[in-house]
Amino acid sequence: MKIVPVLLGACLLLAACSDGRPAGPTVTVTAPAGKPTSPDPIPASPTADPATLSWMDGFCGAIHGYRERTNREAGPAKPDPGSVAEAQQQLSAQLGEIAARLGEVVGKLTALPPAPVPLAETVRAGFVKKFATAHDRATSAKETLDRAKPGDQASQTPAAEAIEQAQKDVDGTYDPVAPMTESPELMAAAAVAPGCKG
Repeated sequence: MKIVPVLLGACLLLAACSDGRPAGPTVTVTAPAGKPTSPDPIPASPTADPATLSWMDGFCGAIHGYRERTNREAGPAKPDPGSVAEAQQQLSAQLGEIAARLGEVVGKLTALPPAPVPLAETVRAGFVKKFATAHDRATSAKETLDRAKPGDQASQTPAAEAIEQAQKDVDGTYDPVAPMTESPELMAAAAVAPGCKG
């Protein structure tokens, strides 16, 4: 009897734990020519447009909220299933949890108002597509697994593969700020938005 270990959700957890966000660029101000100036640029506090600040706060909050929920729900490792039927149940539960988290982040991202900067809208659309693809994959795999007969050994492999592929679908989504670096306006907002400090 072959039982697929139900540890594949750890791949989602491991990626979600990573938060290697690069530091944002330092915003500096230099005086116009002809006026006395200090030898070095004077660091300035970023001043963000309120609408941009609010949007970035919501965007970052959705992404960091997904990562935090993933880590929180991972919990301690469960004991290995004692039968194929138990493995099916654990895989089904795992797929359901993954789909729920992905559905939540898609909902939060789509609920944001139109982005005030075109780059932000492009990034948001890309993130929504990745999360929605992973959500649909997990949902479909769970439905297929749940239709299988208890003890159907062959039903485990597609479910496990769906979990691994869902991880690949959301690669590159754990840092909401990195894709915004080409926009000084978005970076200024990210520097002070509470949701971007997760």
